[in-house]
Amino acid sequence: DVCSSDLETFGADVKAAREALNISRRALAEQVHIDPRYLANIELEQTVPSVPVVLQLIRICKLPVERY
Repeated sequence: DVCSSDLETFGADVKAAREALNISRRALAEQVHIDPRYLANIELEQTVPSVPVVLQLIRICKLPVERY
């Protein structure tokens, strides 16, 4: 499945970007309007987020959108 393989590293990328930007998990979750536990699950790659959440995380964390 092409879709899931592109998102395999998404959680780790979000976590690395969030840490590089010095944003707490709670603060990032508040910006995206999601529960911090949901963000934790995304970062731990146990949850594949919805498209709107992916797009917001890409924008806030300044990730390369073309990778996903």
